[in-house]
Amino acid sequence: MRRRDNWRFIAIILVALAAALAVYAVAEAGAGGAIGYALMVVLPASLSAFVAWAGSIGRNWSRGAFLSVPLWLALVATAIGAIFLREGIVCLIMVLPFWIAFGYLGIWPVYLYRRSRWMVDPATFRAHALLLLPFLALALDHQMTPPRETRTVVREIIVDAPASAVWPRLLAIPAIAPGEGRWTISQNLLRLPRPVEAHLTGAGPGAVRDAYWQDGIRFQEIVTDWRPGEALEWRFAFPDPSIHERTDRHIEPHGRHLWIDRGGYRLIALAAGQTKIRLWTRYHVATPFNAYAAWWGERILGDIQDNVLAIVAGRTQDAMEGNAR
Repeated sequence: MRRRDNWRFIAIILVALAAALAVYAVAEAGAGGAIGYALMVVLPASLSAFVAWAGSIGRNWSRGAFLSVPLWLALVATAIGAIFLREGIVCLIMVLPFWIAFGYLGIWPVYLYRRSRWMVDPATFRAHALLLLPFLALALDHQMTPPRETRTVVREIIVDAPASAVWPRLLAIPAIAPGEGRWTISQNLLRLPRPVEAHLTGAGPGAVRDAYWQDGIRFQEIVTDWRPGEALEWRFAFPDPSIHERTDRHIEPHGRHLWIDRGGYRLIALAAGQTKIRLWTRYHVATPFNAYAAWWGERILGDIQDNVLAIVAGRTQDAMEGNAR
């Protein structure tokens, strides 16, 4: 009897995973459904409820057994996403809290019902019907237009140098050594690519900065404002899909959910010959979870900006020390 129950539980897990992969496939084939309520909210809640209900039939599950279901499902889904679906680390980490939180929301009514009535007819709760809910949510996702918001990420650094010494280091950054810059969570811990070099073609508005990063990533910054010693601004251009192909295919820089728009430097003169370098990036986000996406944008883009500013500041200081000698 125990062996039969074990095989039944394995079958339940396989059915749940098959349903999840089917929802994922349908979402990927649709227009932007991968970032929506179906995969982020309804799927983890319905899968957790299904496994908790069907798995506990004929078993006196403890509270800990119920509480472990969302965690195990989230970890298994993350492993499958990383190994078989080739999802990027950023996407997996962003989705993981949703799967755990809404997984617990899904098992809560099941746990309350089981606690009050352990001996029930399984037919009173059609567990398999739960697996249809994510497909219904996908249909709603495809009909919804997510709200669009504009966000700006700003970072600053102070250098012991006048703006005239900083300005040339903003225009081009050749041959960035592996040890340059600073340690960041995004680029050191999450292993997002780091900048390798940046070249400038032309001068003034219309000039183009070609930026090259690790893993063959490249993009362009087309200058829109050129004020030597004061400010440099640009709009972003992405001539190839290298960013989202090599980092996360759901985070396309000029896509439906994300549009990285403009950026720039501003040089602010301070007392005692110091200069504050301000680096900003403006982007538009359109998802059902804009506040959550912006929280990650602040940290990931902020880490990238901190690293770039550290490189510029370090090279400026080296130039000042070289001139002093």
